[in-house]
Amino acid sequence: MRICLIAPLPPFRGGIAKYCYSLALELGKRHDLLLLSYARQYPEFLYGKKSQVDPDVDRDSIKSEFSNLSYDIDSINPLSWFRAVERITAFKPDVVILPWWVVYWAPMYLCFLQSLGKRGIRVIFLCINVFEHEDNPVKKALTKLILGRVNTMIVHSEQEKKEILEFNPTATVRKHLLPLFSYEAGSDQRHDGKLHLLFFGFVRPYKGLDILLEAIGILRDRCISLKIVGEFWSDKDVYLTRIKNLGIADKVEIVDRYVTEEEMSVYFAWADLVALPYRKSRTSGIIATAYGFGKPVLATDVGGFHEVVTDGFTGRIVTPDNPRAFADGIEWFLANREVDFSGNIAEFTSRNMSWSSLVKMIEEFNEQ
Repeated sequence: MRICLIAPLPPFRGGIAKYCYSLALELGKRHDLLLLSYARQYPEFLYGKKSQVDPDVDRDSIKSEFSNLSYDIDSINPLSWFRAVERITAFKPDVVILPWWVVYWAPMYLCFLQSLGKRGIRVIFLCINVFEHEDNPVKKALTKLILGRVNTMIVHSEQEKKEILEFNPTATVRKHLLPLFSYEAGSDQRHDGKLHLLFFGFVRPYKGLDILLEAIGILRDRCISLKIVGEFWSDKDVYLTRIKNLGIADKVEIVDRYVTEEEMSVYFAWADLVALPYRKSRTSGIIATAYGFGKPVLATDVGGFHEVVTDGFTGRIVTPDNPRAFADGIEWFLANREVDFSGNIAEFTSRNMSWSSLVKMIEEFNEQ
């Protein structure tokens, strides 16, 4: 097949770029691939003062891994959109893949849908998220406007499949669990007998870090330790005050910055357990990352988490927005440290979370 993927790739930071890069590698093994990435992904005022680019990743090195990759699309320059359409048309793809995760892309994607549709070029939307984690009525309306025009979509949870079919009942929607992110494991640093908990990724209100801190407060007399690794987008002082008031400063370490993959491997090697105390979500790349390191997760029962976390086998699922329930989940791991979570995770992910099977689903769509 001839496939075009339009997506952010490293050196852009974050889980979406990692996801698209992993998908591109698998597509490139099996198909003639045109990769179109971004010269500018977001304007600076939307991304705050955070850098969008990982300074330790060399763009030329990424380009050398693919035979047909360019970083030319400017998300706020429509002229670059139409140039991309012309390049896609000249490539004559069997299908164009568009990842969807935030409504920011609505204007550009609407342009692509209309322009490619006029040329008879098929488009598949790969919905990493259907609705944003921090959405509102306007964002939901824009999402429905775009996805309501799409005939073929892949999602990563049953909940998202049902949500799409409610407003686009004629669409063909298939579910594939979020594929496993693979990393090189760091050396095991767990030598103090404590249960090591890791909260990883951007700190945002919907992720429920305050719930986790309250749970640690409940268990302040237990032999546990928590590392919070990720940038705080706001309200860091509120969390610091909570840690002080709960009397758990000796149990909590904060790394408030972006970390490289090499550093990440060190933190995940340290962890016994990855904590996701989310108030709401549909899917999470953090679970796929944890599984990539063979680490179990303690997650709340939101969105599609129950589809990815097999309770008692690859992790534990507890009631959301409930510090006592999260504390009980931590207690369960303290009492079940002999479980071979790594082996269980390997068994589960090999059957359900491979990039190969995701690409196979894309192939099957095209055959139909």
